[in-house]
Amino acid sequence: MTLERVAPGVDRWVMPEASMGAVVVADAGEALVVDAGTLPSRAAELRAAIEARGDRIVAVAITHAHWDHCFALSAFAGLPMLAHPAAIDELREHGEAQRTAVLGFAEPAAVDAVRALPIVLPDVPVPSRRALRVGGIEVELDPLGPAHTGGDLVVHVPSSGASIVGDLVETADDPQADDSTDVTGWLRALDALEARAQPLLVPGHGDPCGHERLAHHRALLGGLRRRD
Repeated sequence: MTLERVAPGVDRWVMPEASMGAVVVADAGEALVVDAGTLPSRAAELRAAIEARGDRIVAVAITHAHWDHCFALSAFAGLPMLAHPAAIDELREHGEAQRTAVLGFAEPAAVDAVRALPIVLPDVPVPSRRALRVGGIEVELDPLGPAHTGGDLVVHVPSSGASIVGDLVETADDPQADDSTDVTGWLRALDALEARAQPLLVPGHGDPCGHERLAHHRALLGGLRRRD
């Protein structure tokens, strides 16, 4: 695994588990990690790679409370951890149920690690739009939802022309809905992305894309809403 540049000051690190792309925003020796991944051992490798190039991690944000994005938070112990308030609630209430589900399909080599990992709750709720400084750049945290989950967090990096959108947008697959999904809310979130997101969207799964992917998701989610 290596850090792959997707925009100025924005790199992604694709984890083997669920091919989830953690994202690193870095400037002037500081770094923000967006989505920690599943296994603390994988996140520890990411942390080591960031620190080896001379960047100090100042915070970690999670885009939503699904296992593949947040189960590895313990690797960043001691750092501020930011999330939508509903994501914190979801992880508190359903984290153990997610662990049980993951154990049902995890690779044998990962089972013991998943069983032993501590489920860490983010400690900095982001209930409304706010700015965060990373080095000399301003990052915008934009809580949306309920949408893909009860609380999704988008990270905009205007100076890089990129927005980190979690699973609100995917290119590796079609949008994934489950019991926590609010289809109508997700459509509203896509409208918000159309209005506020930067030209480059960095999804949680798959390659970066442009706003054309929003129309694809709208069409599929609109079909789901009509069937409800």
